[in-house]
Amino acid sequence: MDKKCNPMEYNNATKCEVCGNITFMDDYGNTDKCPHCGWMQDGGNELMEKWHGISYPMLVPLSRAREQYRKGQKFKATFEDFINGLNWYKEMLFWHNNKYYAVRYRDTGIFLESRGAEQIYKSVDDFVNNGNIGGAID
Repeated sequence: MDKKCNPMEYNNATKCEVCGNITFMDDYGNTDKCPHCGWMQDGGNELMEKWHGISYPMLVPLSRAREQYRKGQKFKATFEDFINGLNWYKEMLFWHNNKYYAVRYRDTGIFLESRGAEQIYKSVDDFVNNGNIGGAID
């Protein structure tokens, strides 16, 4: 009897969509971090960038990731990427000054939270224009 492979194992050789070196993906098109550049892909990053302005799971759009790689830079998302991610995922988590924060869509607005403290914004635009960590949440 043949041993059945786990479809979630990274056992299919593929080219990294950023650096072009060999990496391995699962049967669904997801990769672990590329051993050459550190990029992770899911096979749909060109469409994610076109439709949502981000990539999954890296957040940095694929075209900018390629540019950053060519320049020898680390992959770095912008605040606009963060907002695009918030619009897509409805929740973004991050660390700032060794403190954990979450920004979440809720029925009553956008919540910026950390350790029980929260700030509430009426909309994404309100959060973009008025959100801060140095206020009541810090």
